[in-house]
Amino acid sequence: MKKNTFFGKVIIVGRTNVGKSTLLNKLIKSNISIISHKKNTTQTHITGVYTSNLTQFELIDSPGLKNNYTNNIEKKKLRDTFNLINEMNIIIFLISGFIWSKEENRLLKYIKKNNNNYIIVINKIDLIDDKKLLLPFILKISKLTSNKEIFLISAKKNIYLKNLLIYIKKKIPISNHAHVNKKKTTCTKQFLVTEIIRETLINLLNKELVYSFTVFITDFYKNIKNKYIILSIIFIKNIRHKKIIIGNKGGKIKKCKIQSQYKIEKLFQKKIYLNIKVKIK
Repeated sequence: MKKNTFFGKVIIVGRTNVGKSTLLNKLIKSNISIISHKKNTTQTHITGVYTSNLTQFELIDSPGLKNNYTNNIEKKKLRDTFNLINEMNIIIFLISGFIWSKEENRLLKYIKKNNNNYIIVINKIDLIDDKKLLLPFILKISKLTSNKEIFLISAKKNIYLKNLLIYIKKKIPISNHAHVNKKKTTCTKQFLVTEIIRETLINLLNKELVYSFTVFITDFYKNIKNKYIILSIIFIKNIRHKKIIIGNKGGKIKKCKIQSQYKIEKLFQKKIYLNIKVKIK
């Protein structure tokens, strides 16, 4: 007798820097989403794929919510997140510490109205020394969320993620798998490379330059020795920013190339050639 297979879609939502990207990477056991201590580093929706025996689900990392949206691009990302919420089998509403403000209330109101299949996940519990302090906060959240499931985890330290995974698996509907078993993401290799370069550079730069550049892949192919050749350009707004990114005697961009190449080789499991140029757009 043929056993049922299970497939569904899960999205992680929440404000900036609550650990959405870390949670996605830990659950699918692959580093496909940017992790940085700087805010707003996830710029688009990134989909990972989790597969274990009969169960498979797409796990979507969404850009973080914030207090105000200053341009049409940011507003579109917010609309995209809200539209995706409507389609999900499970919504992981991720929070950290004791933060619950008007942004969380706004998101919760939308979710309750459009897709009530959500859970609350409180992340970074490893940073809370006195766990008893969580009890009144959990009680407050429980009242706001009509006694929905609340999970305590540390994505970074891999604490209690197993409990969360067990719950998700139970809620995934019967359906055919959409992806082959070894697939970890729906993103293209080119996209993952641009994200790795962007992540590396973000972590090398000052906070104010996070949004001041874009990464573009000009060539991406395998040579006759089956080695990936990757040529990329970092487009920057002005000469001052270009000098900052290149660094003293080219030191910063060289460091970016070395670190990015190491991460890409680790992801692809093979040697690559990477070249990075910096140009003013």
